[in-house]
Amino acid sequence: MVILVSLLCRLPELSREEFLKHHRERHAPMVASTAAARRYVRRYTAEYPKPLGFPGVAETRFEAVVRQWFDSPDDIQGLIRSTEYRETIRPDEQGFIDMSRSEFYLTEERVFLGDADVPG
Repeated sequence: MVILVSLLCRLPELSREEFLKHHRERHAPMVASTAAARRYVRRYTAEYPKPLGFPGVAETRFEAVVRQWFDSPDDIQGLIRSTEYRETIRPDEQGFIDMSRSEFYLTEERVFLGDADVPG
């Protein structure tokens, strides 16, 4: 399985609270409700980092960390090429995510401690 990790930054005109509300209440539920996501995405999670407050430790610049599990890179392309992504998901992303400051990468999960079958 391959994981698409999205480290998301908000558009400068939005507050952190506006970004989080939009992602939690509109964007994530919308993505999860599409037939394309149900076809290609095996798991979809979001984390909203909070400051650690540890001296000497830099704070994150990301508002959200989104992970989407796919069976293969081809399934990522299937989602991106879908009409639902192009006509619904992508336009919504452009309204609250600063793509020029956000980061994206592909990875595979390696479990070093704990049960590999337990989501975490």
